[in-house]
Amino acid sequence: MRGVFYLTLFAVGFLAQAALAQPVLLQIRPHIGDTLRMHLSQTVEITGTTPGARPDPIRSMTTSIEVFTRAIAHQWTSTGTLMQTITDSVAMNPASAASLAELRRKAMQAKRVWLRVSTDGAMEVVDNDGANRELRRIFGEMPAVLSRNVVSVGDKWMREMQIPLSSEPGATGAVRATFQLDSLGRNGDIAYISMRGTMSRINTPGAAPAGPGYGTTGQLAGTIQIDRRLGWITDSKSSIIVRSTIIANPSRRGETERAPMQVRTKITQWIRAMRAR
Repeated sequence: MRGVFYLTLFAVGFLAQAALAQPVLLQIRPHIGDTLRMHLSQTVEITGTTPGARPDPIRSMTTSIEVFTRAIAHQWTSTGTLMQTITDSVAMNPASAASLAELRRKAMQAKRVWLRVSTDGAMEVVDNDGANRELRRIFGEMPAVLSRNVVSVGDKWMREMQIPLSSEPGATGAVRATFQLDSLGRNGDIAYISMRGTMSRINTPGAAPAGPGYGTTGQLAGTIQIDRRLGWITDSKSSIIVRSTIIANPSRRGETERAPMQVRTKITQWIRAMRAR
């Protein structure tokens, strides 16, 4: 009898492992009518160092933002799911009654934005009237992150994307990232993905071209958790570290050349989501 019991356990374990070993198609495809509650936390730390400079050779600034939103799935289309997002609350730090951050916070709160979310995770703002620039920056610049083909545990895929550089208004960074399906949980319902990549500055229309003494490089890493039954990313953590070197040319003839400034920008982002009960 005991042998039958152990044999049954072995068979169940074998079948479970076989199910998890099957290739899966990872897609963002929420159920129509579902309301998803999302919480975005983002921190930007900028540190500038000028070796040998006196006084105050190191300067730093940290800003953070928290956004609570609801996303309602309205319609499936050939290019993705049409969703309406509602910003319930926004908190910025530092912020004061007269600060620009406070004005931006008030402008974002209670705004409704229509998004089209593709199955590979890319987001696009589809209404031009209701979305202000800050909301468009948060929701409208999510690049595709998922493979369009079926993948098995251990498989990797590469994505190239563009992101804005916080340290340079108007400038853009080219990101080359490698994603990997690390594991599956809950009988294949939860997919765990890791990401690593590099970044370099690219010149875009409207942004000042980088001079000969300017260089920008970066690295990024993160994790993504997809609830395949829900059809949505329920947990996403990422960290981007950008290092820039700025060499200022002497502004006057005979002026001593100043030491290059090293600027380090770290952007940490955490997005959590769950279906509203």
